[in-house]
Amino acid sequence: MPSGPWFILFLPLVSAALIACGLHRNWKLSAAVSIAAVWAGFFITVMYVPDALSAGEGVLFHESFRWAGAGDIEFRYGALIDGLSLMMLLVVTGVGGLIHIYALGYMKGDPGISRFFAFLSLFIFSMLGIVFADNLFQIFIHWELVGVSSFLLIGYYYRKPSANDAANKAFLTNRVGDFGFMIGILMAFYALGTADFAGMAAAMTPEFLAQDIFQVGGANGWAMSGETFLWVTGGLLLMGVMGKSAQFPLHVWLPDAMEGPTPVSALIHAATMVAAGVFLLCRLFFLYMPSETAMSIIAHMGAFTAFFAATIATTQFDIKRILAFSTLSQLGYMVMAVGLGGTDAAMFHLTTHAFFKACLFLGAGAVIHAVHTNDIREMGGLRKVMPITFWTFFISTLALCGFPGLSGFWSKDGILHLTAHPPAYADTFLITVLPTVTAVLTSYYMFRLIFMTWFGEARYHGKPHEAPPSMWSPLVVLTGLATLTGWSFFFNAETMEAFRSITRPAGAPEPHYVHFDMPTILHALEIFTLGAGAAWVAFHKKWIDPEKIKTALGPIHRLFDNRWYVDDVYTWIVDNIQQNFARLCNLFDQLVIIKTLVNGSAWTTRASGALAARYQSGSVRAYVLLFLAGVAAMLALNL
Repeated sequence: MPSGPWFILFLPLVSAALIACGLHRNWKLSAAVSIAAVWAGFFITVMYVPDALSAGEGVLFHESFRWAGAGDIEFRYGALIDGLSLMMLLVVTGVGGLIHIYALGYMKGDPGISRFFAFLSLFIFSMLGIVFADNLFQIFIHWELVGVSSFLLIGYYYRKPSANDAANKAFLTNRVGDFGFMIGILMAFYALGTADFAGMAAAMTPEFLAQDIFQVGGANGWAMSGETFLWVTGGLLLMGVMGKSAQFPLHVWLPDAMEGPTPVSALIHAATMVAAGVFLLCRLFFLYMPSETAMSIIAHMGAFTAFFAATIATTQFDIKRILAFSTLSQLGYMVMAVGLGGTDAAMFHLTTHAFFKACLFLGAGAVIHAVHTNDIREMGGLRKVMPITFWTFFISTLALCGFPGLSGFWSKDGILHLTAHPPAYADTFLITVLPTVTAVLTSYYMFRLIFMTWFGEARYHGKPHEAPPSMWSPLVVLTGLATLTGWSFFFNAETMEAFRSITRPAGAPEPHYVHFDMPTILHALEIFTLGAGAAWVAFHKKWIDPEKIKTALGPIHRLFDNRWYVDDVYTWIVDNIQQNFARLCNLFDQLVIIKTLVNGSAWTTRASGALAARYQSGSVRAYVLLFLAGVAAMLALNL
C-alpha cells in the first residue's frame, strides 16, 4: 500500500484528471475534489512535524522507484521528506489550501471554474514534485510541469490578449533560464556520475575539487578544475532559479503574470512557483558552499534584485503590480541570504512571506472584486466599507515591513543581521547598505498603497462591500499565522531555533539568530518609521505634493517608473537583433536551402531529363548516328 507522502504527491494529480475526465460538468464537485486533495496533503504533512523537530536535520522518509534507464545509467523517481522539504510542504499545501478556499468565492459564477480548479490541482502536483524530488532529473521534470501549469493559469482568461501575452512572456522567459538549467544538470551528472542529491554531496570531496573535470585538446589543452566546475555548473543551475524566482535580469515575466485571476497571483507569487528557486538553492547548497565565487554571485544578484524591484514598486499604481514587485524584492532578500550562507534564514523568510504576502494578494483581490479596478488612484476610503479586509491587509503590511513582534520582523531582520556580518567575499556596499535602504523603501511603497487605498476621500465608483466569508476567512487565518508565529517566537525563542534549524543543510555556517532586544527593536522601528513616515507625509497628510517630488527627481523617477528600461531593452533586442537575425536566416533558407538546394536539384533533374528525352525519338537511323559519333569521339580521345 502506498505510504502517506505518495498520497500527498499524487492526490492533486488524480484530482486534475477526475475534473478533466468528467467532473467538470459539476463545478461544485470539481471545486470540492480539488480542495479536498490539497487539504488531505496538508493534514498528512502535519503528522511529520513532531518527528522533524526531534530529528533535526535527519531524513524522515525516503522512497524511490526506477522509472527509466539505459545500460548502467538508472533514473529514479523519489519522495524525500527532511526538514527542508517538510517546511516547503507545509507552505505549499497549507497556504495553497487556503487559496483554494478563497478561489471558491472569488471565481463563483465564472463559466470556466471547473477548468480553473483542474489547473490549480495540476499546479499543486507539479510543485509538490519539486519539493519531494531526491534528484535533479525529477526536479527538471516537475520544473517544466510548473512552467506549463503557470502558463495555463496566467493565461486563464485566454480571450483577453493581454493575458495571452503575459502567459507567453512567462513561458518564454523561463525557457531562457531553463536552457542553462538543463545544461547545468547534464554537466553535474557527467562530472559527478549521479544526479541524486545524496550521491552528489558524497562526490564533492577535496580530491574531486582538486582534479581536472573536463579536458579539451589533450594533455596540453584546456582543462576545467573542480573549483571552476563548481561555479560554472552552479551558475548554469542558477539560471533556472533566476527564471522561476524572477531574479534580475529574468524577472520581467512576474509583474505581467498579474493578468491571471487573483488566486493565481497569490499562489504563484506567495507560496509556490517563485519560491521553487529559493528552495532549489537551499537543496543544492552543498554544491555552492565550497565556491566563494558562486556564493558571491548569488548574494550580489539577490541584493541588487531586492533594491531594483523596490525602487520600481514606489512608482506603480496597479495594486497587484505593487505587490508583484514587492515579491520580487523579498525573493531578492531570500536569494541574498543563501549567498551569505543563511539557508535557514532564507527558508524562514520564505515561510513567513508566504503568510503575509498571500494575505496581501488575496486582500487586493477582494478590493478589486469590490471596486472593479486595479488602480489605487480610483480607490480611497475603503477601510470603512471593507473593515475585515482592511485590518487583515494592514496587519500583513506591518509584517512585510518588519514591524517588531510580527513574523516578518523575525525573518526579515534575520536576513538584515546577516548583512551586518557578511563573509569576506560579500563585504561590499551592495550587501551591507542596500538591503537596509530596500527595507526603508518597502515601508514607503506599502504605506503609500495603504494610504491611497484605504484612507482619504472615496474615489471609487459604485457601492463596494465586504467580501463574502469564503474570501475573508482565509485572510483572517493568514493574518493570524503572520501575527501569532511572530509572537510565539517572542515568548519561546527555542521554537524559532527549532523552526530554522531543520532547514539548515549539513556543513552550513551556524546561524545568527535575531534576539528581541532593544537595539534590534529600535533598528526595526527606525527603518519602518523612515519609510512609512515619508508615505504618511506625502500621501495621507499631503504636506508634500507627490507631483513636486516626481518633478524634482526627474530622470530618477522616470528610470523607476519605466522599470529601469529593462523591458525596453529586451524589446529593442527582439525587434532589432533577434528579428533581423531571423530575417537573415529566413533569407538564407529561401535563397540557399529552398531555391538553390531543394528547387535547384529538382530543376537540374527535370532539365537533364528533358534534354535526354530529346534524343529518345524512336528513329533507328538517329540512334545509329549517335552510336557512331560516340565511337568516333572515343577513338579520337584514345589517339
